[in-house]
Amino acid sequence: MNVDRHDLLFDASHPLPSNYRAYRHLVHTRLLRILGQNPGCRFLEIGVGPIFRQERFRTIDDLGIHYVGLDFENVCAERRADLAAAGIANRDIRFLGNHVGTYLFNLIRLARHRETFDIIYLDGNHSIYVDLAAAIAAVRLLKPGALFLFDDVRFAFGRRHLIQATAQYADGEESKELTEDEANESHVTIIIRDYLIPLFSFEVEQSWSDPDWIALRAPKSAQWMRK
Repeated sequence: MNVDRHDLLFDASHPLPSNYRAYRHLVHTRLLRILGQNPGCRFLEIGVGPIFRQERFRTIDDLGIHYVGLDFENVCAERRADLAAAGIANRDIRFLGNHVGTYLFNLIRLARHRETFDIIYLDGNHSIYVDLAAAIAAVRLLKPGALFLFDDVRFAFGRRHLIQATAQYADGEESKELTEDEANESHVTIIIRDYLIPLFSFEVEQSWSDPDWIALRAPKSAQWMRK
C-alpha cells in the first residue's frame, strides 16, 4: 500500500482549530452523524472521558446501539450514575472500568469473549505508550469493514497550541517522560500512519476525515479478523 497518498490528512501546515470548544462540538456532532447512519450497530468507546454527553447516549438508546465504554472505574461509575439520573436504563449500554493501569486488559478481555464491533472510537490517553497497545488490541475487535475513529490526531504534548493547552492531559505525567523531540510529535498520527494503515490495510474514509479527525475503514477480509 502507498501510505504517502494519505499524507494530506496529516498535513502539519493545515491550520489548527482556533477554538477548542468549537472543535470538540464538531467531534461530537460528527460522531452523532456516524452513529445515526448505523442504527443497531455495536459501538466501542475507548476513553469515555469526564464529561457526560447526554445527547450521545440518548442517540445510542434511541437507535438500539449496543455500547461498551472503557475508562477508569471511577469515571465509569460516574457515567452509570449520569445515565440513571437521565432516565436511560438500557441493558445494551455497558461500562468496563479499570481500577489500575489502563483499559488494555479490558480490550483483551473483550477479545477473549469474542466480542466484535462495527465502530470503535479511540479517544484515550493520546500517548503512544498507552494508545499504541490499545489500538493494536482493538484491531482484533473490529468487524470486516468496520470504522476505527480517532480525534485530536495532531495533538502533541510539547506543542503550545490551543488543543494542547486546553486538553485535560496537557500537563500530565506523560510529557515528563518524553524527550523534547518525542513530546513534539503527534503520537496519534504515529499510531495511524506508521502502524494501523501499513500493517492492517486500513483505508482512510475520506468523507469522514480531516487533519484532526481520522476515520479508518477496516478491510472486508484479512487474516487477523475474527471468523
